Amino acid sequence: MQASVRAVETPAVSAAGAASVPRIEFSPPPSTDRRRVPQRAIEWIGLVLGIGFVAAVALGHSLTNDEFWSLAAGQWMLAHHAIMGLDPFSYTEAHRRWVTDEWGSEVALAGLYRGFGAQAYSIYAVTLGSLSLLVTMAYARALGARGGRVTAIVLALAVGISAVVAGDRGLDFSLVWLPLELLVLTKARTNPRWLFVLPPLCILWVNTHGSVLIGLAVLAVELGWSLAPARVVSRVRGVGQSPHTGPLALAFVGSLVASCITPYGPGLLAYDLGVSTNGQIGKYISEWNSPDFHSPMVLLVYLVPLAVLVGCLLARRVPVLEGTLVALLFVDALRTQRLVDYLMIVAVGVASVLPVRRTWSTTARRWAGAGMLVGAVAILATPSVPAGTVAADQPVRAFDYLSGHPGRIFTEYTWGDYSIARQRATFADGRTDLFEGPVLTTFMAITNMTTNPEPVFTAYHVRYVVWAPNTPLSIYLSHDRRWHVVDRTSVALVFARR
Repeated sequence: MQASVRAVETPAVSAAGAASVPRIEFSPPPSTDRRRVPQRAIEWIGLVLGIGFVAAVALGHSLTNDEFWSLAAGQWMLAHHAIMGLDPFSYTEAHRRWVTDEWGSEVALAGLYRGFGAQAYSIYAVTLGSLSLLVTMAYARALGARGGRVTAIVLALAVGISAVVAGDRGLDFSLVWLPLELLVLTKARTNPRWLFVLPPLCILWVNTHGSVLIGLAVLAVELGWSLAPARVVSRVRGVGQSPHTGPLALAFVGSLVASCITPYGPGLLAYDLGVSTNGQIGKYISEWNSPDFHSPMVLLVYLVPLAVLVGCLLARRVPVLEGTLVALLFVDALRTQRLVDYLMIVAVGVASVLPVRRTWSTTARRWAGAGMLVGAVAILATPSVPAGTVAADQPVRAFDYLSGHPGRIFTEYTWGDYSIARQRATFADGRTDLFEGPVLTTFMAITNMTTNPEPVFTAYHVRYVVWAPNTPLSIYLSHDRRWHVVDRTSVALVFARR
């Protein structure tokens, strides 16, 4: 026992005339902090998986609603080498100027369609979705997030925005511009020269989507916090206050002026403001209404940003810009769910600075790796649909029948966009801002059968009605001797005037 102990205590013993004792060496135990995969590699793996998820959703998306008029508007502008003027797609508002605040995104979609055909829809969605995730990853890293946290942020955002990105709207561009603005503001806290990026960004933003108003609001909040006394920031346990009030004020003025550089002049910015405060649009359009919390996904989309904000509050480390934006957007998104995408993006900034008290164990990393592998397999196995496939809920056969029958058509609100794609003028369609006023009120009254439709049909010379079966209007027309069914499917009935 003593010899063994001495051997441990004295690894090497040498004595004259004595047999040499073999040297016993001990290697230190492996460090538990050693990472088998570098943090940057983990982040890029998460980005690839996020892009793969967005691509899988986009490739499995069938065309419906807004894609049709967006493409038609872009094609019209390319063909006429001009910005949209009087509305060319309806017979109710043909005399009215249509201010298309997404003209840049519509031209981009039409340009892609000219070069790649129906594949343009997927290219548009995947490209903008990928850019959104890439810029968001850079933004999270600028705030100090690394490794698994960045991967978790990117994957969560990919799940949250994928369905919206697949819709091929100008909104897709705003999901790139907002995280880019937040990245620029983060960089500008140490180097105010970054603020020179903001005015050009606003020019791109205002000409692709009306959410430039959110971009200006974000800059205003950053400027407001830079003016706050240090004791106020300390009292709320705030971090990330910009010390560059003067440059921020100049950047705000420059961005406001830049937002007026459009084919419509300052009128486009004023138009966006009018649409965002229009009560009639919010009354009739579902995406402008309050969310339905019966869906688990909707609950997660709202609860996750709230949870990370509460976590920062409890940890007494709140990024003043992002924390303010999360609070404001959360409240406003309860009123209009179309803001929830922006809520998810600003929540990235809060999640990036949320303190973590423990590192991942080896077992946790193995489970995370296995989860990523399963996710990759699921993405690759996700079925897709042929490019340009029209959704099954669209009245394709009805319009096939009407292709040989000229005359004005009255069709459902969500089918008016497809009517544009089939080059048939509409009473009303998804361009809600164009029809707000008497036309939209009349259309909804007929839809709900709170008014007699016949005087309206007569006044506008409506010859055909394409409507879903077993609805108030279709039941009414089925009993009206002035109308009869000329084509019938499970999706739509085609009524023709006798």
